[in-house]
Amino acid sequence: MSGRAPIIILVLFACVLVAGMVASSFFVGDAVGQEKAEYKGSSKCKGCHKSQYTAWTEMKHSKAFESLKPEQVAGGKDDKGRTCVQCHTTGHGMGGFTSVEATPKLVNVGCESCHGAGGTHVDTMLAAMMDETEVTDKHIRRSISCVQCHNPHISYKKLYGGE
Repeated sequence: MSGRAPIIILVLFACVLVAGMVASSFFVGDAVGQEKAEYKGSSKCKGCHKSQYTAWTEMKHSKAFESLKPEQVAGGKDDKGRTCVQCHTTGHGMGGFTSVEATPKLVNVGCESCHGAGGTHVDTMLAAMMDETEVTDKHIRRSISCVQCHNPHISYKKLYGGE
């Protein structure tokens, strides 16, 4: 019996490792194909996710860009050298927000700020609703960590004075 113990432990370890890898694929990283997906804007999410959209409109995230001062929009930087618009818009520097004029649908911190660009999700779900394809799209998951913007080490008082 003692000769089997190392084998049993090795098999159990392998099972735990595989289970962890499978579980993490559902909760970490971008959905398959999402890396090059187009940013659609939160208003596109509203069509299918009404209650989530309504909840978002009541959050400060939905008005994040409005909180910036003109000098912050013009290129103000935080302690890590990021421009302020990176954290107050959706997808800046990742194929999303470029300017208020060019990408107005991506002003503010929208759904895709946390869930990643929704282009493939929207296209896949629309095709499925029209019964053109089998749904293979996984749920869109977080693509970034909250601490990329919500960082306690950033001193906004030091940068801009006041609040």
